[in-house]
Amino acid sequence: MSYFHKGVDEGCITGTAISTSQNGNFFAAGSDSCIVNIYNHDEFLGGNRKPVKTIENLTTKVDFMKFNHHAQILVVCSSMKKNIMKLVHIPSYTVFSNWPPSNRTLQFPRCLDFSPAGGMMAMGNAAGHVLLYKLNHYQHA
Repeated sequence: MSYFHKGVDEGCITGTAISTSQNGNFFAAGSDSCIVNIYNHDEFLGGNRKPVKTIENLTTKVDFMKFNHHAQILVVCSSMKKNIMKLVHIPSYTVFSNWPPSNRTLQFPRCLDFSPAGGMMAMGNAAGHVLLYKLNHYQHA
């Protein structure tokens, strides 16, 4: 048996990206107004249709989002400007201030994925390059 639920993303005029965590606990909705709303799945189904956190750290429309496999990190990207990529720590709902690294140029991010254990993150950009990063927090990196 499958279920279909419908809701309205608070404050969204035009949705541009959506992502769900693998464990099904969270989902995020991005818009052309540079906003990302993060929702707790159980609260949403329980009637609380308010986001648990609104991220306003991007300056252009949200093109791509991805939760890591443990639902501890959400990456949000925009391909409209160089280096527009933010990492959000889900347990605290804070944006990492040290990302992207100030000495690196990401160019225009297009896609991203995490390794199964979460220790590696690969990001593809519009120049056709794939950048691989080691996330030291995860022991199986």
